[in-house]
Amino acid sequence: MMNSKSARRLLACPLLTLSAFFAVSWTVTLADENLAEDPFTIEQGQIENQVTSKPWVGRSPEELRAWAKKNLHVKLTAKNVIDAEAHPQWDWFRKSGLGLFLHWGLPSANPDTGDAWAVMWSERKAKAGRYMEPATKMFAVAETWNPEKYDPDKWLAAAKNAGFGYAVMTARHHDGYALWPSDHGDWNTGDRMGGRDLVKEYIDACRKNDIRVGLYYSGPNWHFDYQNREFEFPSTVEFTVNYKHEFLTDGTKLMPPMQSAGPDEIEQSKGQVRELMSNYGPIDVMWWDGNVAMSEEELRPMQPDIFVARGNIATPEGGHQGASEKVKVVNEAGWWWESCQKSENSFTPNWHYGIECETNHWDTNTLLTELIRCRSLGGNLLVNVPPRGNGEMMEWFYEVCDEMAAWMQHSREAVYDVDLAPPLPTLDRTQNFTTVKGETWYSLPDHRRVVFIREVNRPKSVILLRTGTQLDYEYRDRSLRVVVPRSMKTHLPDMVKITFGG
Repeated sequence: MMNSKSARRLLACPLLTLSAFFAVSWTVTLADENLAEDPFTIEQGQIENQVTSKPWVGRSPEELRAWAKKNLHVKLTAKNVIDAEAHPQWDWFRKSGLGLFLHWGLPSANPDTGDAWAVMWSERKAKAGRYMEPATKMFAVAETWNPEKYDPDKWLAAAKNAGFGYAVMTARHHDGYALWPSDHGDWNTGDRMGGRDLVKEYIDACRKNDIRVGLYYSGPNWHFDYQNREFEFPSTVEFTVNYKHEFLTDGTKLMPPMQSAGPDEIEQSKGQVRELMSNYGPIDVMWWDGNVAMSEEELRPMQPDIFVARGNIATPEGGHQGASEKVKVVNEAGWWWESCQKSENSFTPNWHYGIECETNHWDTNTLLTELIRCRSLGGNLLVNVPPRGNGEMMEWFYEVCDEMAAWMQHSREAVYDVDLAPPLPTLDRTQNFTTVKGETWYSLPDHRRVVFIREVNRPKSVILLRTGTQLDYEYRDRSLRVVVPRSMKTHLPDMVKITFGG
C-alpha cells in the first residue's frame, strides 16, 4: 500500500496522476533506453504485468454492466446506456470533455473550514482529530455573507481560454442556502442579501464566455427543520447527535441527515428547481447530489435539452473511485462517465474553499495529464476549483489557465472531439494514456519519455505534436516504440501524434 508521500511523488510523473497510480505499478526493474537489454523485450514484459485484472475482457457490455453493479461503487455505474445518435443535443458534452466544478456557498465563507460536512459529527472524524462544528455556526455565516468581490466573468473568461467547455456551480449545497432570491422558503439571498442573485451573475458570465451552463443542486437540505434533524453521519446506535452537537442518549429519534423532512420540504425543493429551470433561459447540465429533487420527466417540459449528469451517467469522485482500471470497465460497459476531482495533491475534506486550497493544489501538468487520462479512457474530467468566500478566484487558477491556454494552442486536438466509444487502446494495447481520432492516435510518453504500443500497423508518421518535429521510432512484431529526446521535453505533457492508415 502506497502512503500519501509516495502518491504525491507520483503526481510529478507525466504518466501517473492521483487517479492513475492505483491502476499502474512501476517497478525498479524498468530499464533506461541506454541499457544493453532489448527494450522491446522489456516493454513487452512490463505491459503484461502492469494491469493485473481486466474484467472487461471476455464479457459483453451487458455482462460487464451486471458485473460493475455488483463489484464497483454505485457512482461508477449509470442509470442508462445513452444512444448518442438519438440525442445529438448532448453531443457537446462528450466533445468538450473538460468542466469546471465550482463549489461555492456558506462553507466557502466559513472562517474555520471549507468542509460542508464539518457540521456532521462522526466517531471516525473525532478519532482523527478532524474539525467539526455545530450546524448553527455555519448557518450564522448567512447573516453577514455578501461576497463583495464576486466576479464569475473573470473566472470563466480564464476557463474558456484554458479549454474548459462547461461549468457546474452549487446553486444549493447540503446546507440548503439558495444562492438566488427564491420564493420558496426563507433561506436564500432574497432574505439575506437584499435580493442579490448570485446564480444569475454566474449564468450570465457563462453565456458571455461561451461556457455551457451547469447547476448543482442538493436534494438534502440540512437547514430545513434542523432542530429535529440528526447531525451524525454515519449514525451510531449508542446515541444521537443534534444540531448543537449534543449527545442524546434518551432514545430521541431525529430525522436522518440525507432524508427529507416530509412533503413540505419536498415541495420547497421542487419549487426551487422549477425556478432554476424557468427563470434563467436554457440550462445545459443538471448535477444532483444527495438525492434527486425532480425527475427527468418533470424537467423536460421546462428544459427539453438539459443533460442530467449524476445518476444518468457514471460520476466517480476522487482518485480511488476514478482509477484507470475502473473507468475502463465503465467505458467498455457502454456508459458515459465524468470523473469529479478535487484539484488537490494531498487529501483534505474540502470541496468548498479552505485556506489549504491556496497551496495544496494541482499544477498545470497534473491537470492536463488527468484530462488526457480521462479522455484516453472515454470520459470527461470535472475538476473542482473552489472560489474564496469573498467571490475571488485563487491566483494560481489564473496562472494554470494561462499555461493551459498556451498548451491548447498546439495540442488541443489530442483531447477534444476524440473517439470515446470502446474499444480504446489505453490499458489494452498500451500503458501510455492514448487518445484516438480515427486513424490518428495521440500518446503521452511515460516518465522515461517512452511510448510503447502493441498490435498496430506500421505508422505513416510519428511527430511531436507541440512542434511538428518528426520522431525516430522502432517498429517490430506489430509493436511501436518511440523515445522522445530529452532535449524536446517540456514541463507539460508532450504528446506524440501517430498517424496510421493505408
